[in-house]
Amino acid sequence: MYKFNLKKRNLRRKIYFDKSNLLTKNGSELIANKLKFISKKLDKCLILDEDLDLNLMSLNDLKVINFNDINLVEGNFDAVISNFSLQIPFSLNSEDVFAKISSKLNDNSLFCFNIITVNSMRTLQNIFLEIDEKIYGGVYRRFGPFLETSKLIEDLNKTKFQDVVVGIDNLEINYSSLSKLRDDFRKFGISNYFNEKYKFKKDFLNLTNKIFSKLLENHKYIPLEIEIATFTSWK
Repeated sequence: MYKFNLKKRNLRRKIYFDKSNLLTKNGSELIANKLKFISKKLDKCLILDEDLDLNLMSLNDLKVINFNDINLVEGNFDAVISNFSLQIPFSLNSEDVFAKISSKLNDNSLFCFNIITVNSMRTLQNIFLEIDEKIYGGVYRRFGPFLETSKLIEDLNKTKFQDVVVGIDNLEINYSSLSKLRDDFRKFGISNYFNEKYKFKKDFLNLTNKIFSKLLENHKYIPLEIEIATFTSWK
């Protein structure tokens, strides 16, 4: 099982996170577009993260909470909606997440959420795999957690969600510097939160700067690929 430093996650988000960042904005728009095609009136909605841009959505009675507090919420809802806040809970135990959310939904109610898939950040992952192998003789988990859409569909079905539909969208951002990319990672809220420690080596920093400088010299930019899967399903 993955282990995460959630204290570090909450602290970094409090310091660096920017709600207007491109990733959060894009995710909010994807969910808003899905909701436009929902014919059922959603009178009472549970929102599982504060990052969702609710101005894009025509929703009525709203309650915004952290997923960790879902057992404290009274009553049931016509919809549960999440932008990217379930990324870590899903990676720990997606069946448990789905069961808890199902318990808070009325019959014939909607569950809509975004996740970042395993097809994201391929270029960066390959670069750091090469650097870690050379400097440490092994690799560290520096990115993610990323999620398999097929696994989530399977677990949705196990917990009796129906009519599962997944839309896939690709976001590519080209960076002219490594420092800007690092800053945006913090603003996106997708920094590395794996509870995994390693000894820092100056050679690692030197090789990282050298490789990214060469990448910029040859290609003029550093690519960041993010694949977003937007799920809709019904209880």
